Amino acid sequence: MSTVVLAAVERELARWEWEEHLSQRPRTELGVAAATLLAEERAFRDVETG
Repeated sequence: MSTVVLAAVERELARWEWEEHLSQRPRTELGVAAATLLAEERAFRDVETG
């Protein structure tokens, strides 16, 4: 069981470090919601793959 707990703690620490790293980056303004861009790209892909 200690192996499972250690793995969970390591995952949580890695997630925390990643979030900390991302929080230090400047924000990027896309001019439109990311969800809208994804929906448009998926619709384009669906048309392309028919």
